[in-house]
Amino acid sequence: MVFHKIARFVKNISFMLLAAQGAFLQKRLIKKLGYDPKTFSKDISIEINQEEIAKREKIEVDLRAILKKYKNNPEEIVQFIENTLNVKVYRIKNVKKVLKKITEEDGLITERTGLKALQLNWITKKRLGLKTETMILTDLEPDIYLLINSLHKWYTRKEGFPGFDEKSQRLLKKFNKKNADKLIKKLTIKQIQGLRDAIARDVQAIEFVEDYAKKNQGAKKALEKMHTEKGANL
Repeated sequence: MVFHKIARFVKNISFMLLAAQGAFLQKRLIKKLGYDPKTFSKDISIEINQEEIAKREKIEVDLRAILKKYKNNPEEIVQFIENTLNVKVYRIKNVKKVLKKITEEDGLITERTGLKALQLNWITKKRLGLKTETMILTDLEPDIYLLINSLHKWYTRKEGFPGFDEKSQRLLKKFNKKNADKLIKKLTIKQIQGLRDAIARDVQAIEFVEDYAKKNQGAKKALEKMHTEKGANL
């Protein structure tokens, strides 16, 4: 019973942090970069057309079908990611602390090169290498919300949405860490566009997780059932 309560508390914290991150990015996106899906800002435009809307809707339909098929079970979703999407999921103890040291975050990490690749290869494979494949890093027990967030990003990238290139992702990390005004002043229009795309992808993934969790009680029930059974076995 105690295990069940602790596990549910941890999952709730995970969801709350994800939601807070989404709200934070959204506010900074609007305030610092003038992003509004329905408008265009001077020199830099984000086109929202029917094709893009259709792609995003398809992604969400496909994701909901996958989650329903695997009953929101983190372990089965990990198997799907590795066997069907051919994306390796690495389980790292205290993953957030480990990745914080190299200014990365858990979840989907797209291809990296150079020093960053060297660090990630050592963390995940204990070997050297200056290139990495797309991967997902989680704690020892995969977080359902983190997996959903990662899946949304993977499918969004697969559909050709921008913002996942290494340069834009690097700018996103700096944008989250440093003074936004100083950073923006140093960027070219192309770099700002890439940063805006990267933030938009993050926000969209987080919003999907929030919406899914609110509308689909099955996700919450599946988590509660899983941890209740695990607690009973203890």
